[in-house]
Amino acid sequence: MQRINGFTFLEMLLATAIFAMVGLASVGILSNVTQSDEVSQQRLTNLRQLQQTMLLLERDLMQISARRVRIEGDPPKQERLWGEPFLLDSEDHGLSFTRQGWRNPGMLLPRSELQAVAYRLQDGQLQRLFTLYVDAVNDSTPQQQILLTDVESFVVSYWYNDKWEERWHHQYFPQAIRIQLTQLGSGEYERVFILPDALWRGVEG
Repeated sequence: MQRINGFTFLEMLLATAIFAMVGLASVGILSNVTQSDEVSQQRLTNLRQLQQTMLLLERDLMQISARRVRIEGDPPKQERLWGEPFLLDSEDHGLSFTRQGWRNPGMLLPRSELQAVAYRLQDGQLQRLFTLYVDAVNDSTPQQQILLTDVESFVVSYWYNDKWEERWHHQYFPQAIRIQLTQLGSGEYERVFILPDALWRGVEG
């Protein structure tokens, strides 16, 4: 009779151990790839939201109106732009102004093409506030548009006469507005918006 050779018990244990190690390594690699993909997707989403926020800020500021500001239904102030820390219950800086260009084709809607807008930081959210009517009354609640979450700081500075100011209570416009914000897990960002010369020179003059 011919002797049939097979695997010994020790060889079977060794093969099983090798397969188990390969399997664990594969699971670890797959888990790392999945986590890296989730982190990349989250950062891509955050970057997209940040870009949209900056585009919205730019659109609002480039269409800023010379109309005087009205804060929470109070009588109109002499200022056309109002900015200071803790404005509108902000946890950091806030600013308020009126913008043009709020489209209302054919004036079909019962409102003007001007829009009162404001920005503030509250509950870790960068919020854009706006009202349906530019002259909101005291009992009207502004609508909130959440732009960014997990925001730790929101600082607004105003450039005029070769220096930055942290408050703006003037009847004329600054030459530029700087936005600095810090978002948890993303880092610090800074953007400077230069206002058109005709805007701040014309109002000042």
